[in-house]
Amino acid sequence: DEKADRRRTRRSLTEAELRRLLDVARRRPLIDRATIRRGPRKGEVACNLRAETRCKLERLGWERALIYKTMVLTGLRKGELAAVTVGQLELDGPVPHIQLDAAHEKNREGNTIPLRADLVADLRAWLRDQAENAAHDAATVPFDRNARNAEKLNTGDSRGCYGLPWDTPLFTVPAGLVRILDRDLTLAGIPKRDERGRTVDVHALRHSFGTLLSVAKVAPRTAQAAMRHSTLDLTMNVYTDPKLLDVA
Repeated sequence: DEKADRRRTRRSLTEAELRRLLDVARRRPLIDRATIRRGPRKGEVACNLRAETRCKLERLGWERALIYKTMVLTGLRKGELAAVTVGQLELDGPVPHIQLDAAHEKNREGNTIPLRADLVADLRAWLRDQAENAAHDAATVPFDRNARNAEKLNTGDSRGCYGLPWDTPLFTVPAGLVRILDRDLTLAGIPKRDERGRTVDVHALRHSFGTLLSVAKVAPRTAQAAMRHSTLDLTMNVYTDPKLLDVA
């Protein structure tokens, strides 16, 4: 009985914990590579790295932090985010959003996910960086598979200026993200399990999104829509952590 005997109980991260997590995620790839592993200076972050290696590690950290931030600010599941491509982004309209492909969404609806302004700025910067670092062939715009993308290409959609094929993944979401998150939590000083036995894993970022909606006094029915849940009970009783609510 999943309701009476849940296999895993997750907790939501606080805003302070999320800030620490994003900071650590951005720095840890470089820290790990630059840490001395043997000898009298073991543990010191003092290895000399080539500028090219340092740049690559900094970019990896930037991507990991953006993956976490996008999941927390949209409620996207790991598999959903991994399937998002450049062609599914609309960053310049009145309501910037991600248009999910129904085939990659759990409820198979093809929902529109609104994006907060600071996340939009982050994604624009990330796409520009992707374009600058990608080794493209002479034909930067691939064969267009649907009329929607064709229309955007013909009308000079701003995403075309990045020179990225429409089917380019937004992020490379690693298969071992749960282990990466565990190491980031350790460095950030965030316990994996709290005093009640509740854990923090990748899906806990979605729980954090749900809880922060309630903390921000978002109407329950709106929160349900943002979470893309079939019932309000799921949003309020499973994906909302009462410990983070200002009950007093």
